[in-house]
Amino acid sequence: MASHAVASLRAHIAYQLLYELKEAPLGRRTLVARTGLTESVVRTELEKLEAQKLVSFSKLGTALTARGRQFLAKKLSAIADVRDGQLRNLMLDRYARMAHIRGAADGFPAWLYRDIAVREGATAALFLAKRKDVLCFVEEREPLAAKNPDDSRILEQAFPNLKNGDLIVIVFGPAKGIATRGLWAVLWALASHRAITKS
Repeated sequence: MASHAVASLRAHIAYQLLYELKEAPLGRRTLVARTGLTESVVRTELEKLEAQKLVSFSKLGTALTARGRQFLAKKLSAIADVRDGQLRNLMLDRYARMAHIRGAADGFPAWLYRDIAVREGATAALFLAKRKDVLCFVEEREPLAAKNPDDSRILEQAFPNLKNGDLIVIVFGPAKGIATRGLWAVLWALASHRAITKS
């Protein structure tokens, strides 16, 4: 399991860009704004993705190819949502990025993935699971609402389609780009070990 501790920065950037393109073609500036990456990094990574025939360029922006859609469906289909977050009591730094992952909570080694996020510059990471219809920290069984009803309510509203066994990953950083990079490093590591590829 420790092998994904050396997660390639470029690999998780590629996953992030492909995920952002899943709904519609986007221009480079839009991708920069959404991802927190620099324009030169976005340009370089998109050129690599084009060389792999995963994206194509047009006047409308960058779009997924059929091959890119297949790759996305295979690797990242369990990611239900990725968004900015703002919690009340659990906000561990200025920015938070969150993801809802279907069916990944069982046997989730939080310490391992927390280290991956921190190595990318993130301040902290939290992992919550839906169990018996309530949210709780992965390491605990006590409902989050028992100690922190405000943040429990915020998360339930942010991710209304949570089902038992689903996972919420929250990564914090002093800048949006750092929190985003930490989140995608975790998502890349999960996808690389087939923890989030279940349909």
